[in-house]
Amino acid sequence: MLEAQVQQAHLWKRLIECINGLVNEANFDCNPGGLSIQAMDTSHVALVHMLLRDDCFTKYQCERNSVLGLNLASLSKVLKIVEATDSLTLRHEDDSDVVTLSSENVDKSRKCEYQLKLLEIEAQAMGIPEMDYKSTVTLSSQEFAKIVRDMTVFGDTVTIDIQREGVKFSSCGDVGEGYAFLRAAPDAVWRSKTETNVKAEEDDEDALIARGHSGRGREGHTAIGVDVRMQEPVTLSFALRFMNIFAKGATLSDRVSLKFAKESPCMVEYSIDQVGYLRYYLAPKVDDAQ
Repeated sequence: MLEAQVQQAHLWKRLIECINGLVNEANFDCNPGGLSIQAMDTSHVALVHMLLRDDCFTKYQCERNSVLGLNLASLSKVLKIVEATDSLTLRHEDDSDVVTLSSENVDKSRKCEYQLKLLEIEAQAMGIPEMDYKSTVTLSSQEFAKIVRDMTVFGDTVTIDIQREGVKFSSCGDVGEGYAFLRAAPDAVWRSKTETNVKAEEDDEDALIARGHSGRGREGHTAIGVDVRMQEPVTLSFALRFMNIFAKGATLSDRVSLKFAKESPCMVEYSIDQVGYLRYYLAPKVDDAQ
């Protein structure tokens, strides 16, 4: 039997919205340690990996490992009729061919229950190799979302150039070209402001799920700027249509980390406080002239 309850449904609503943009169906891998999804898009150039540990949930029970195949479009439709502030419980009985979603409002005056049929989804061998990333850029998730959205004005490809001084996003096409350069913040500024934010978060005992998930940004948070950790300069190009899907993760976290290595897939990571993460992997575009 599986039972996983969150105090507020908005976490699930946002997570599934982020994943549904990339894949239509996915297997939920359930074990005593938590829930995870690992799925690849149909073109086999992008992969998503979501993990929610057991301490993410107000109640979590998983007696044995199980795999639940779900249509994410159908799940998203169900979640849209659930209020963001409702509690939400996902339940599956052993050998059942349905998963049950139960929601209850804050004052417990309304309770709803929905069932979704499980799918037999062929499991793909998609082991994620351990990458030796040479450059990591951490920045405001809202800033990242705006930049990749702006770059679509000029083309369908964004080139990301990481130098010690900062990171440059550029795109060009028939209408012209444009770029955005974000200067790296000094280490001392990054460290002091991060420590201030961490302390403020630790003081908030009621923010297990809501903390850091609004995507709206907290006062002073965007002032941290860009943190660049670089072993060597990296310049790679990626499809903007995927980057714009990845940017939806701004609803989950105020910060996003972009990790790069030459001629290797990049990783776009949103940390969900201390309870999990959402990671996207995307293969770089190859210049046909090479």
